[in-house]
Amino acid sequence: MSNAREIAMKVIYDVEFNGAYSNMALKKALKTDMPKQDKAFISNLVYGVTDRKLTLDYVIGKFSKIKLKKISKYILIILRMGIYQIMFMDKVPTSAAVNESVKLARRYGHGASAGFVNGLLRNVSKTEIEYPSDKTEYLSVKYSFPMWLCEKWIDEFGYDFTEKLIESFGMEKRLNIRPNRLKITADELCKKFKDNGINAEVYDGYIVSDGFDISADSLYNDGYYTIQDSAAMQTAKVLAPCEGDTVIDMCAAPGGKTTHIAELMNNKGKIYAFDVHEHKIELIKKNAERLGITIIEPKLSDGCKIDESMINTADKILCDVPCSGLGIIGRKPEIKWNRAEDNDLPKMQRQILDNASKYLKINGEIVYSTCTIEKEENKAVTDSFTADNENFKKVFEKTFYPHIDNTDGFYICKMKRIK
Repeated sequence: MSNAREIAMKVIYDVEFNGAYSNMALKKALKTDMPKQDKAFISNLVYGVTDRKLTLDYVIGKFSKIKLKKISKYILIILRMGIYQIMFMDKVPTSAAVNESVKLARRYGHGASAGFVNGLLRNVSKTEIEYPSDKTEYLSVKYSFPMWLCEKWIDEFGYDFTEKLIESFGMEKRLNIRPNRLKITADELCKKFKDNGINAEVYDGYIVSDGFDISADSLYNDGYYTIQDSAAMQTAKVLAPCEGDTVIDMCAAPGGKTTHIAELMNNKGKIYAFDVHEHKIELIKKNAERLGITIIEPKLSDGCKIDESMINTADKILCDVPCSGLGIIGRKPEIKWNRAEDNDLPKMQRQILDNASKYLKINGEIVYSTCTIEKEENKAVTDSFTADNENFKKVFEKTFYPHIDNTDGFYICKMKRIK
């Protein structure tokens, strides 16, 4: 397990100091022949330390005479990992957390590093941590969220709502699996999982399961399912495409929602899948090919620029626009550290929606969605759009909150062109 800690340390370093995405860095680090127990331990440590960074640094600050900025990068990560194991990983003996951290400190620090790490971690293990008395600062430190974000959400939602919201991001969630209805039913797929020793159950047309390695799963590789949060699944369902429709997905990569739309259309009709990046176009193609879908036409296109050839061509349009991602902090915890207080996304989001609306036929419908709970990126955008465009009206609108809906944070608004 000591090697597992070293792997976790290097992944955390990559996320913290090289701007890597935690899920992608983990995927690269976890080898297929690695023991399942080690994979789970590394994943828990990487996500946990990344998520709880502010709390862990608060604790280090309480016990260290050396300021955080003066602690070397690797030693800081080793301390965070050690404290996280002591405070949040009940199955890890404190002695193991301390001793393995000291070993890493000897390898990646200077002469005094091991003693520094040993003393600090042992003091932490014997002391009950006291959190700030100020209510907002308490939320920030206890649940490890930026102070500005706590203040913002308290202003918008109130204190109790905010505490339940940010607490829910740290709760472990089961895997949501979308069966490929072109190949298999949910019940049939669930039975195959159980036959393979995977704990799974059918819920509302999709499957809920404990986590497992999909990269080596033949069912995944043969296109029987897609991993997708249940809130994201609602996007295609709300769009409600029909067989034979012409559909545009304005920001399609990597193709999760695009392929769901195709499945709901029974692979009959036409879907134009736009994305601005060439390499992401390839991801859409690979996803469609894996699932056996033939009606998707990936197209290199910038949603912020008008494509004259697409005007008045679509029956349905999906605008799943780039957003702050603050609804998926539970799966990508580094998001809360990488987002700035100033938000300039709504202008771009509105531009994409404006352009998309020009591609829609009369009586056609458009779904605007994000994986954030920020009102300025959600309701404010769609309200301003319908106010400026009397030929569109809202027919569905919902914000999903993790602590209420047991999903990612998500927003969906469906609008119809009436003239």
